[in-house]
Amino acid sequence: MLRFILLSLFALCVMTNAELVYASVPLSLHEAIMLAIRENPNVEVAQLNLTQQKFALHVQQWQFYPHYSFNVTRTVSRSVIGAYALTSKNTQVQPAVSWLSPVGTQTIVTSANSFSNHFNPGLSLQVIQPLMRGFGRPIVEAALYNAMDSEKISKLNVEGTLKTTITAVINAYLNAVSAEHTVRIDEESLQRAQLSVQQTKLFIKAGHKAGNELVTVQADVANAQTTLENDKNNLKQARFALLNAIGLDPDTDVTITNLDVPALIKKYQLPTIMQTKEMALANDVQYQTEIITFEGATKRNLQIAEDNTRWQLNLTVNASTGQGQGAGQNAGIGSLYNGANTSQSAALNLQIPIDDQIAKQGVVNAKIALREASIALKQEKWSKETNAINGWNSVGSAERALVFAESASQLQQKTYQLSYKKYLYGLIDSIELQSVRGQLIATEQSLVASQLNYLTALVNLDLLQGTTLKTWDIKVRYD
Repeated sequence: MLRFILLSLFALCVMTNAELVYASVPLSLHEAIMLAIRENPNVEVAQLNLTQQKFALHVQQWQFYPHYSFNVTRTVSRSVIGAYALTSKNTQVQPAVSWLSPVGTQTIVTSANSFSNHFNPGLSLQVIQPLMRGFGRPIVEAALYNAMDSEKISKLNVEGTLKTTITAVINAYLNAVSAEHTVRIDEESLQRAQLSVQQTKLFIKAGHKAGNELVTVQADVANAQTTLENDKNNLKQARFALLNAIGLDPDTDVTITNLDVPALIKKYQLPTIMQTKEMALANDVQYQTEIITFEGATKRNLQIAEDNTRWQLNLTVNASTGQGQGAGQNAGIGSLYNGANTSQSAALNLQIPIDDQIAKQGVVNAKIALREASIALKQEKWSKETNAINGWNSVGSAERALVFAESASQLQQKTYQLSYKKYLYGLIDSIELQSVRGQLIATEQSLVASQLNYLTALVNLDLLQGTTLKTWDIKVRYD
């Protein structure tokens, strides 16, 4: 008996787990957006790219940190001269530190320590300062500034990817809702068609209708069944598209929850057309990226190209102490400061380019690239403003169309009710009723489409304005 109870409990647990695994999961629009932020591959790739750019920026900053190295060499040599064999052992320990300043100063400090029969340490300092070509922060730190710009662009790309992903999820969700409404309308249409068949059979049986009218209403049922089957398939495809937009496995079984379209419409605020244009330019990722690139790397490339045409004048200063040979004052730590082995030198090196066509070509190319970027930036601005105007006008047009669709739906409902009463009293035949029913279906579908088109226009305008994250109260973290 105990064994039977345990087996029963195990079977119940298995069935319960199976239901948890395979049960359809209700999915609201907000939940779909939150899942997309976490699961969408494009969002993940954008975040990985930002991590990469952060490290690239760190590397460029590291270029101006002190760099340390430590080199150890152990040498053992044996030579035979005549009847004598000579063996020597030597150990070289050489720590070094180097530093590059933001104005181009290169400083290298090296300590050479030789351990053989005696300890002969040495210390050397070298300073190289460009005085013309390669001097100054704009030239020396150009790569650092480019890395900073790349990080800004990566952050913008993360925001842009989130905006486009959220918009794609909303549109896919609305398409799925529209497909569900269409299926519901088809089911109601099929029920009305089937009711017409039953009513027609009663009329024929009572002698109020000709028998051939039954064929017409039965054909109407068949057409309604075909339409319903096709729209059910469209609903499945719409759900797959939603799962793809979110970034979920297509085998995930989800159910679209009821969507309060009027409440969702109120979530969006329609600004003036001038505000729309301003926000579109201020928040558009591509336009802002082009501005950063134009003001940054493009202009810096011209500065570097012009710097490459300048004369090169470098000041090099060297100083060393110690690293003598043998014993006595040349050995030990004291040899570093007793003045027995010291040297100092300073040198100026001047290189004058004569008719350097490659450098001149670099300047010409950089100037042309700057001009082309300026033209492209102006065209991009006009394009974004045009898109903002079109998006704003689309919202107004969709809103007016929705008002007309609501009015048409109400009138068509009354028309169908009147026509159905006429049909019951034999004033019209089934063909006329079928025509009115078709018009009612089209009107109902048009109303649903108009509601979702208006909402879609608001969603797309929100994307054009760059306010999608603000609308859905989504904060972006960059750590």
